[in-house]
Amino acid sequence: MRAFPFLPLLAGFALGRPQAANCETTTEEVIIPTSTATYSTTQVTTIHATTARDLGTFTDVVRVKSTKTLQTLTATYTDCTANGTITTGPTSTIYTAAGDANTLSSPAGPAPYTKRSPLEIAARQDVCTVTSTFTTTFGQTYTFIAIPDETSTFTEYTDFTQASVTSTSYGGTAYAIATASATTEAICGPAANRTATATSTVTRDSRCAPSAMVSAYNGFGLEYSSDTPAGGATFKTNATDASSCCQLCAEADSCAAASWDIRNGACKLEFPVDPESGAMNCGEGLLAYYDAGPNSPMKPGTGLFVAELCGNAEYSNAKPDDGT
Repeated sequence: MRAFPFLPLLAGFALGRPQAANCETTTEEVIIPTSTATYSTTQVTTIHATTARDLGTFTDVVRVKSTKTLQTLTATYTDCTANGTITTGPTSTIYTAAGDANTLSSPAGPAPYTKRSPLEIAARQDVCTVTSTFTTTFGQTYTFIAIPDETSTFTEYTDFTQASVTSTSYGGTAYAIATASATTEAICGPAANRTATATSTVTRDSRCAPSAMVSAYNGFGLEYSSDTPAGGATFKTNATDASSCCQLCAEADSCAAASWDIRNGACKLEFPVDPESGAMNCGEGLLAYYDAGPNSPMKPGTGLFVAELCGNAEYSNAKPDDGT
């Protein structure tokens, strides 16, 4: 019998077999309880109630506060006394140091987070898994033994009744800003631009300059604000831009801070008070913040614009969605 022709074939088969694989070791823990706890139980019979269960009386406490008006702000409205074409020209805005002339900058805070990079898939390899086990002794197991000839009952209710009363208590103070209105007469009609030989000038507080207002924290836009965290009053109105909103605060007595929302034009003036005396104290006007997450943070300048006048503002954000 001649077997020599098969030798090259066998050699080729040996070369084609898988090489030694990279083996990984997986460790498994086996827990062995140290003791067994035995408890006695009884057979429970459920009784379905045919009457409603009385839950007693619920007392709703209403707290009535006295209202203290901190000051009155005047809103001006235009009364059209005639119709005609209004000719407009360019306007120059000058920011003067009516109050604190220091230029505000974005508040310092923790460094911006870095998002996770996508997971990288390693090249496929032939691996084998070796499992090793070790034992840990702790804890206990439980055994329940029914007591013979002894039962207990549980009543199941489907209807309930409860009486409700209201109790009124008095105390505390709510703060408010009163509003007055004034009317100015003007000609109303379509606007027409003209070639200006002179430029009209608008003067505003230097703290209301766009460069002095804060519109971002940690590189993201401000989404929300919490009014006078320590107590006080908030005056709400609308403004065409952030500087106009800020100027209202600059001209009001003891206005700590202002915020203007570019998304809807909402303007808020904050008047914090001393919690003991109730007097306006130019303290913390507002807390501005944003929610974190892969979609929530906005670009700077797309949410709130905050100005600090006689008081200050605080800034914060939720925990970044950085995978931790």
